[in-house]
Amino acid sequence: MMRNTSGYLRVLRRGLRGRHPLIRRTDRAEARLAVAVLLLVLATIPLAGWVGARTWDTQSALAVQQTAERTLVTAKTQAAAETTDATAGELTMVASASAPATWAWGDEKRRGDVTVDYGTPAGADVQIWVDPNGEQALAPLSATSAKISSVLVGLSLWFAAALLAAAVFGYGRWRLDRTRNREWSREIAAFLGSTSSH
Repeated sequence: MMRNTSGYLRVLRRGLRGRHPLIRRTDRAEARLAVAVLLLVLATIPLAGWVGARTWDTQSALAVQQTAERTLVTAKTQAAAETTDATAGELTMVASASAPATWAWGDEKRRGDVTVDYGTPAGADVQIWVDPNGEQALAPLSATSAKISSVLVGLSLWFAAALLAAAVFGYGRWRLDRTRNREWSREIAAFLGSTSSH
């Protein structure tokens, strides 16, 4: 049994050459499977880079669009912040705090609940983002977030391909090991049968 990587690589190299007298058909099949899996993992690297670059282009364009469309305005809270508790068994945690607020948009006054710090009193000024219609919106996507998301997408694709390749190799090796064990059992039975007949 091979207990280290160097021993396995030696057997793999012999299996690819196919000249060693103890190398079986299953050993050659395992060597070819290992090479195919390695090539698949390596071939996925440029694909993951390409997908990451396309994601970066899309996310960057979205960040520019959101930055151009969304505006930071000052809202005034109309009441003290109310906390929302999350209960898990006997443990109670404060999940978030919000307060009703108003803000000016052109000649109109808009209303809505805004997220604030805990303990924010009524009449406090809070900076919020609004969309082109003056409705409350999320903060625009930043360039840093766009970069992080594109890197994560590329890495996730590569890791998924590596996991798939590892699963294929593991399954293939399991099948080959079963075939090897059956062959060994037949040959041992044949050998013991031939020696007992003398």
